[in-house]
This record gives sequence, structure tokens and C-alpha cells, in this order.
Amino acid sequence: MPFSKPYTYVDGTVISSTDQNSNDDAAKIYVNQGSIQADYVNEAFDTSDIQRGELDPITNHHQFTSGEVWGRFNDSVARDRSYFTAHTKTNDLVQISNTSQQYQSFYECGDTVVMEHDGAIFFTFGGLVICSSNDVNIKGKWDSRVYLMFATDASPQPQIIQGTRCYVFEETTATASAGTVDPGSFNFTAVTPPPRDDFNQNRRWVQFQWMVQNLSAGTYKFFVAVNSKVEIGFASARQFTMEVFYDEKFVA
Repeated sequence: MPFSKPYTYVDGTVISSTDQNSNDDAAKIYVNQGSIQADYVNEAFDTSDIQRGELDPITNHHQFTSGEVWGRFNDSVARDRSYFTAHTKTNDLVQISNTSQQYQSFYECGDTVVMEHDGAIFFTFGGLVICSSNDVNIKGKWDSRVYLMFATDASPQPQIIQGTRCYVFEETTATASAGTVDPGSFNFTAVTPPPRDDFNQNRRWVQFQWMVQNLSAGTYKFFVAVNSKVEIGFASARQFTMEVFYDEKFVA
């Protein structure tokens, strides 16, 4: 049945909050309860295309007709930090090498996706990544790179998605960057002791949004990881979502 609002406004009359609320309430009831099959154009879509989907609150996974959504948010509480270290590399020189790569994934910033059909995945990531000053290795505002990575059954070695590259920097008063990128921060060398900003000025919130397209049906593992050049680092507040969109030809 068509929607019929309780009150119709007339030009030149004062709007009443009671009449407006009445119209709003009627519209809410109609949208959520009053629509029937006859209200829709024949063969345009049917009620099977309008559904709440299935939610798994443990994994924050929500499945819809045309796709699926995974998501997680962590605040800045210390117990939710995701730590990483360069000490897992073979020796001190390798730990800070500009060419060595050993990526460590952030907790709760990834998942395994089973694509039932061909489609695409839209990723959103944001996080505050802290790189503490080295104690054993050379201090040098080292740049640790953050990427979105993926692996498949056919290619289990994780691969980097280049367009998602982010840089996080060692928080130190070293005068120059020893890595491949300089954060461009300033050193307060004339102040003793140095102010807190002298350590924290290299700190950055990093984020990206990226669409991976033309994915064939299959199983994929996606995750956000960092190639650490510092002895102690951690991801503090962070968010990560994956939204799966199936190609239209597969949506019933």
C-alpha cells in the first residue's frame, strides 16, 4: 500500500512539532513494517533483497545478501596494544637494515575471507603506531613500514599491496634520519633536558582505504603488518574493516 502521511503542510502555516513528529513516526512504521510485495515494481527486486543479514558477534562478521563485513576497533587501553620488535631478525645489523624485511601482523587487524563468488574487498585501516627509541641498536629515526598484505592457498607467502604503504618512525632525538625516509621533525638541541615533544614529534596516525578488485572466488588471508626497525614498538588505538562486494551477476 502507498504511504500516506497523517499531516499535509499548507503554505503559509506555522509548522507544529506535534504534526512533524506524527509524520516521522508514520514514516518509520511504514518503512519497517508497512511495506508489502505489491508496493514494489514487478521483477525489480523482492523482499529477499531486504534483510538484516547474519551477525557473528565473536568475530564481528556480518553477512549480507550481496556481501560481507568484518570489523574491529581497539582504543588506547594498554592491554589492547599490539607489540612488535626487530629482535626477531638474525642480528643487530639486519634489524636496522634498509633492505631486510620481516613483517609482523597487528592483532585484530586481519582475517581469513572465503569469497563465495568473484568480487572485490574494500579495506579501511587507521592506527597510532608507536616506535620507541632503540637502546642497543643505533638510534636514527628509523622508518618502519606498514602495509596491507595477503596470502592464498596457492601462494602462501604473504605479498605486499604497495598502494597501502605507511611509515612510522622511531621516537628519538637523533639529529638525522638513518632510514630511507626522513620524518622531517625538528630537534630542540638548545634545550636541556629536551622537552617531551622532542621524542614524540615523529609520532603519526597512519591510515589508508583501499579497494582490491577482480578477486576470484576462493580463500584469502588479509592482514596489516609492520617491518620493524626498532626494538620495541606497538600499535595503540586502531581500527580495521573489510567489506566484501560480490559482482552483480552473482547477486540473486
